[in-house]
Amino acid sequence: MRSTNKKFISALACASAMTALAIVDPMGVTKTHQVAQAATDNVPARSAGVDVSSWQSTNLNQQAKSGAQFAVVKVSEGTNYQNPNAQGQIQSAEQNNMMTMGYHYTHFGSDSNRAVQEGNYAVNSAQQAGLPQGSYLAADWEQDVNNNTNGSVAANTNAITSFMDTVHDGGYNPMLYSSEWLLKNKVDTNKISEKYPNALWVAKYKTNGREDNPDFNYFPSMDNVAIWQYTQNWRGQNVDGNVNVVPLSNKTNTNNNTSNNAANTNNSNANNGQSSSQAPARPNTNKPAQPTNKPSTNTNV
Repeated sequence: MRSTNKKFISALACASAMTALAIVDPMGVTKTHQVAQAATDNVPARSAGVDVSSWQSTNLNQQAKSGAQFAVVKVSEGTNYQNPNAQGQIQSAEQNNMMTMGYHYTHFGSDSNRAVQEGNYAVNSAQQAGLPQGSYLAADWEQDVNNNTNGSVAANTNAITSFMDTVHDGGYNPMLYSSEWLLKNKVDTNKISEKYPNALWVAKYKTNGREDNPDFNYFPSMDNVAIWQYTQNWRGQNVDGNVNVVPLSNKTNTNNNTSNNAANTNNSNANNGQSSSQAPARPNTNKPAQPTNKPSTNTNV
């Protein structure tokens, strides 16, 4: 989600992250209402980006200075957890001229009814955190004690689609995050892509160590990929590193149909179900085990 040409857009949009609207109340008194606006609404293909949760602080200055031009902020998980840092992270991203997006860590597995509930919760959480309407809002669907991915492919896909439909109806641009292995073995991505083209955000790591830049000779060969998450330690900052494969825009909640022509074919190593990234954010109940890919000294509160 972002590249150096993004700065020219922010010259206009970033003049203020807030737009003042004059509103007349029923008593005839004119009031000024502040409406959050994205600092940057577009990113060209192959831009650097990060995704953050409560594992990271609300200050994204370091990531921006290191070249990140978009940020995907965790807004919620399940139906009872909201990232306490989300609002600050969104504001910091906008102040740094980064395009902001959001994601929700799912618990619905293959349950379509639960997926609708979580979709509504994600939309409400995104709104409360100040994520502008039209922004991308992804389902983070991965194997976890609270998210069983072992349902049938059809049931998994229907549940994911139900979540994405709810997000779309809520005014956001739906996206699906998971590992390459899960997407290829547990989800009918063709069915999802028919409805939401170029809406896949794929986790696939060449190494579990530090990676500063993506190796496009390694990029997994999949159609309809929007973002590739290629490392969990971007530039030594213990934050997930991403690159968008196609240009992205937050201007509407209709997905970009640009052809995914940047993918390469060297993807022989499956991740055996391991995905990401931002492990569950510790809701107050049914807490998952401590993730192994994050510093043990960090806690989600």
